[in-house]
Amino acid sequence: MKKIDETAKTGDREKAVRMLENLLKKVPEEKSLPLVKKRKKLKKELAAEKRIIALEQKYAT
Repeated sequence: MKKIDETAKTGDREKAVRMLENLLKKVPEEKSLPLVKKRKKLKKELAAEKRIIALEQKYAT
């Protein structure tokens, strides 16, 4: 989990989401809720980041 957090903090949220998804496959369902919440949060951050990049490219001067 620590490595996933570090990966996300360095800005590679796509990789962090993939790492979480792989980890979710291995974790029992009753222990997966925190991981699911973390994945959901990272996906939202990733979507916002992609939108910002797209807008910057569109309106760059």
